[in-house]
Amino acid sequence: MKGKIFGISLILCLALVLCFASVFSTRDVATAENVDVLVSLADDSLLTAYGDYFAYTNSKGIYLAKDNKVLSYQEKSDFDGFIDIAMNSTHILALAKKGEQKYLWAYEYNDMRIAKINFSLSDLHVEYLVGIYANDDGFYAMETNKLIHISINPPEVLSQYFNSNTDWTLNPAYVSVQDFAVLNNVMYCILDGDFYAISEQNFKGHEDLPKFLKRSGEFTGISVSGDNILLLSQSGVNQYNTLDSSFSTLTVDGIDGNSKICSGYDSKNDIRYVYTKSSLNAVNMYVHTDDDLEYYGCFDNTIYTHPTDFDIVKLYKTGDGVTLYSSPRHLQRMGIIPQGKYFIVLSERDEYLYVYYHDAVEDKTQYGYIRKSANITLCPAEKEGILGQYAQPLHQNTAIYKYPFEGAGSEKILDATIFMQLIVIDNVGQDGDFTWGWYKVGYVNDEGKTQYGYVKTQNLSPYTQLTAPSLSKSAKLTSKKLGQYITLYALPFDNEEDAIVVTELPEGTSVYLKEKFNKKSEWTAVYYEGKTAYAKTVNVKASGLTSWQIALVITIPCAVVAIVIATVLIVAAKKKKLATKIY
Repeated sequence: MKGKIFGISLILCLALVLCFASVFSTRDVATAENVDVLVSLADDSLLTAYGDYFAYTNSKGIYLAKDNKVLSYQEKSDFDGFIDIAMNSTHILALAKKGEQKYLWAYEYNDMRIAKINFSLSDLHVEYLVGIYANDDGFYAMETNKLIHISINPPEVLSQYFNSNTDWTLNPAYVSVQDFAVLNNVMYCILDGDFYAISEQNFKGHEDLPKFLKRSGEFTGISVSGDNILLLSQSGVNQYNTLDSSFSTLTVDGIDGNSKICSGYDSKNDIRYVYTKSSLNAVNMYVHTDDDLEYYGCFDNTIYTHPTDFDIVKLYKTGDGVTLYSSPRHLQRMGIIPQGKYFIVLSERDEYLYVYYHDAVEDKTQYGYIRKSANITLCPAEKEGILGQYAQPLHQNTAIYKYPFEGAGSEKILDATIFMQLIVIDNVGQDGDFTWGWYKVGYVNDEGKTQYGYVKTQNLSPYTQLTAPSLSKSAKLTSKKLGQYITLYALPFDNEEDAIVVTELPEGTSVYLKEKFNKKSEWTAVYYEGKTAYAKTVNVKASGLTSWQIALVITIPCAVVAIVIATVLIVAAKKKKLATKIY
């Protein structure tokens, strides 16, 4: 019995150890954070935002987007659709409609969930609500011809603003309100496409509206960003500065009648975000400065495909803290690469660079996008460096990786032996006296194909191992043109981009063949100064005479014949001259 108890206890202990081991082991695994927020909008979808969150509706669902994820709540009530939505730091308020009846629902939210809460105000006439709005002071509800400031938690009416003191049916002051916002006890609204700033708490009604008119137009949406009012129209986004009453155009991108606008302030990073619903039912995201909307990207229901084969692979260094985003389109903020840190640029898209960054302090690896215009500096590679042109693995089974980092996206392509000859392409990056920890190398595999990969600097040494075997067959270099030098290459390439020239040798130079001579092959591997090099097969004579030797074979007999003939002629001439003197 004791033995069984001991056995069961041992099994439980082992299970716990394995569980803890799995938890801690996954912490060290480098995982790519390539998750994008996919936003699905319909023609009647609504937008709202607060801080670095934005929320939207689709059919009977409310969705909250932040930090590479979307939270959602499906409203179970029977209704036709949402007609307005607003949010503050803790709650989302939604106005819905079924037939002629209207409903006001409240939801609380955080980073983990959205949940519906019980909410009602006995003195709020929901059936007469025109719209809702929220800012740091709470929520506002427009009830026909008056504006009410309300609180959700606890539910209460805080104050009433802009009561026209008129009967709704007799003097419909707000009969055509399309959108509104509140800033510093002033209601900014759009009536029949025109922009108004109603600064009086009470006024007589419709006949007093003209004195509040700020700009006529065809405006469809309104939002507050700092001290500015942003106005949306089919011609783009305009700005009204509440401090000096100036009016300016921020964008001229046409936006259709279904579009919406909202804004939020990220206090942690001091950034004002502006979101607009585009004609393609996507959410365009901007950063709002004093006089500009800087386009950041968009959210829609398409999946962004991140690069898997990288075409740049260069080392960069941050000058200041650089923001890392999830994609060039969706641009969810993934974090900051601190000042003075190194990262690898892998590819580029439009105005963004796809990068790999490893935080050694937190042992965290990230893939993401940074702007090309960010404060970054290229650390250019320095060819050969301390290793020279040839290198070899310093340890048996040295890993060669596809790219200069370990983990997701850079699989190991070979375990190299200490006898393997590697060609140094470059050292990836150089920053003053500091050489970054990877070298790009080339080698010829067992199938005779050239491959490239990356090896950690500490696993390489200058090449000293190989010497030509004593039984290697010798060959001579030859050329079709007399006097032409023959080029030896480190790898079997002779184009300008990939060629690495080892040396140039005169015709007739003897070299050792590394393998059996194959005249049908384009390249022949030879030994030169204890290292493998490659010559064009047409320039290798494994047997027979070189062009110099052929030339000598032809030239020497001719020269001998010419000398003999010349000698005979000279002798004959001398004999003739001597005979003439005797007679």
